[in-house]
Amino acid sequence: MLKKLILAAAGLALAVPAFAHDGGHGWGHYRNPHFHPRPVFVHPRPVVVMPPPRVFYAPPAPVYYAPPPVVYRPAPVYAAPVPVLPPSGISIRLHFPL
Repeated sequence: MLKKLILAAAGLALAVPAFAHDGGHGWGHYRNPHFHPRPVFVHPRPVVVMPPPRVFYAPPAPVYYAPPPVVYRPAPVYAAPVPVLPPSGISIRLHFPL
């Protein structure tokens, strides 16, 4: 602890002369006969206005649809036509009494 205290005191003793000399600036500068305040010019920051980005109309991208699938269906198969007989004028009736 004593060592730290001695080092701090030595550091402060070495730094005091650096802090004591102000060189005409800061506190007491008005006592210096060679001090002349310089005018300070404050320039406003330049204002740069960027134009908005150009908007170009672009038509929407074309939409391509896939062609409908080709479906091959087999040809319809119909049954053989049943021959239609002309109605005959002969009627046969069998009657068996019990």
